[in-house]
This record gives sequence, C-alpha cells and structure tokens, in this order.
Amino acid sequence: MRFFFVIVTIVLLSCQKNDVDISNEWRLTSYVKGPGEMVKNSGFYLKIKLTKDKNFTAFLNINECIGNYTNGVKNFKITNLNCDSLCCDSSLSREALNLIMDSVETYAINGNVLKLSGSSFTKLEFNIVQ
Repeated sequence: MRFFFVIVTIVLLSCQKNDVDISNEWRLTSYVKGPGEMVKNSGFYLKIKLTKDKNFTAFLNINECIGNYTNGVKNFKITNLNCDSLCCDSSLSREALNLIMDSVETYAINGNVLKLSGSSFTKLEFNIVQ
C-alpha cells in the first residue's frame, strides 16, 4: 500500500503544470505575419521587458509602450497598453508590436528563446538580452 501511495504522489506531482517565469528583457529577432511571410531582423527594433509583477514595456526605435501582461501555463495576453507615440518608429517595429497586441495567444520558452504565437500564422521570436 505504501508503494502505491508513493507512485500516485509522484504521478500527481509530475502532472502539475506551473507557469514558466518569462520575466526578462527580450529582443525581437524575427516574426511571421502570415503564411510564408517571415520577416528577419533587418533594421527593425523591438525589445520587450516583462517583469515579475506583470508589467510589460515595449521599446521601439524611438518610443515606448507600457502596459500589463497575463500569462498562464501557455497563454499570453497584453492589456492596458499605452504608447508615447508611434510617429517616428519603423513600420516593421510597429507591425510587430501590433501583432503582439492583436494576435498573440500563447508563448513557449526554450532556454534563451521566447516564442509568441497566435492566430493567422503569427509567430514572433525573441532572444534574451544579455
């Protein structure tokens, strides 16, 4: 009976899914905005900062946007995003930020790589800022 209890405890503990800590600074390296439309970093600039207290900051070429994020086991959502202005940032940087706000639904993290994904083939890949 004791053996059965130990096995059940191990199985239950291994099935628990905890949120992964994604708080860090991440630099966008590439994104996909539709089927077959990958944009690699060729002049755009977008860095995001995710904090443990769920604050989200996006640093574009010139301007900044500040808001909040929520994340669960795999889900990801930006809320209450306010930007200085987007007048002087590159169109690719603005497009990537819009994809994060409008399309991203899930995330995956593998070492130093954060992948945000969403509907309509949206995929954004970030590397951790060293």
